Amino acid sequence: MKRDMFKRLLAGILMTAFCLGAVVVGSTKKTVLTIGIVAGSYWDAPNNNCYKIMDDAIERFEQQHPNVSIEYTSGILKRDYAEWLGDQYLLGKEPDVFIVLPEDFGMLCQLDALEPLDAFIEQDDTVSRAAFYDAALASGMENARQYALPYECVPTLMFVNKTLLEQEGISVPENNWTWDDFYHICAQVTRDIDGDGTFDQFGSYGYSWRDALISNGAALFSDDGMYCQLGEPQAVEAIAFEQKLEKLYQGCDITSISFDEGKVAFRPFLFSDYRTYQPYPWRIKKYSDFAWDCIQMPRGPSGGNSSELSTLMMGIGSRSHHKRLAWEFLKEMTCSEQTQKMLFTDSHGVSALRRVTQSEQTQEILRQDTPGDSQLGLEILPDAMEQAIAAPHFQQYDQALALANGLIETAMQDENNLELQLLRAQREIDQYLQN
Repeated sequence: MKRDMFKRLLAGILMTAFCLGAVVVGSTKKTVLTIGIVAGSYWDAPNNNCYKIMDDAIERFEQQHPNVSIEYTSGILKRDYAEWLGDQYLLGKEPDVFIVLPEDFGMLCQLDALEPLDAFIEQDDTVSRAAFYDAALASGMENARQYALPYECVPTLMFVNKTLLEQEGISVPENNWTWDDFYHICAQVTRDIDGDGTFDQFGSYGYSWRDALISNGAALFSDDGMYCQLGEPQAVEAIAFEQKLEKLYQGCDITSISFDEGKVAFRPFLFSDYRTYQPYPWRIKKYSDFAWDCIQMPRGPSGGNSSELSTLMMGIGSRSHHKRLAWEFLKEMTCSEQTQKMLFTDSHGVSALRRVTQSEQTQEILRQDTPGDSQLGLEILPDAMEQAIAAPHFQQYDQALALANGLIETAMQDENNLELQLLRAQREIDQYLQN
């Protein structure tokens, strides 16, 4: 009997030791959260340390969550990222949290690869939809549901060759300028400088019918991507304005080199380009022969000084096993002031958080980067963000846009029946979208 008691006692001791060991091992085993990130700048701007913002955010998060380890794969370039993410998804190994490129958002939604975020937002007192600029937040929505949050974005602004305008005796337009103002200046500066019978100075380069649509309160497609809206009066008016502008240049081949050489007054650019090429030394390397700044886009009769907002987003994988932790890290990247402020020191984008972009600290950072009196781009940034329009992102968008571009270019060749030609183009695009 004593021998049996000894065996039972020994077995109990061993079992207790095993359980204690399991508790110790279990307490030290960390949850691994995986992240998908793009190497370099999405805006193709030079960046000496593209992982600094992510690394700093990871360090803060791991300090606050000692049992969590965050991992990401480095070196995935923008051109390879969609393929890499698709491969991971097919293997069932997609990251818990990952960058969502604007061009991939519609496809990811259709694949149900993104976890809806509405419940997380509604149940989290630290997150407010009102904290984000409207267009930036809308970039991550599909069918009235939020599938991604904005991480970094840039509006399109109008670059102005101040030297050329000064030589022509023209003042830099105010930020509430109109199509009429724009056209009048373009007509005034477009001329033959060297007397060879061909225009060699121009009003604008790169301004397109898409810019005109947005600034006239029009849209090429319906929100759901099922219908084309070229026949709407605001759209016809916008494309007629672009037709008028192109006629002004008499078929001349205006190139980016023309702008770089200081021979063009206006050119639409991303704000990331402003941030790249205003500071030394990039300013010296790119545009050293003329003074320039940027203002908002000219507004049409039915619109505002609006432009398209390009937004880089982040979302949670719908098959993640750590969705609550993934949400907490998503907040660290998109809702944390500390992380978002770093966009203005370690990137070339703009924070989608109003309180960060509009802060005096941010304005001071931008002022230090901007030489002399080139401050217009900084002063207008909050207004440009407020008036920006989210870019469309349904799955067929790129193909439908290519089709529309060709049909619109053909329609503009008809100076007498533009509206009729656009209605025909609309019917053809509708057929494509609905089939």
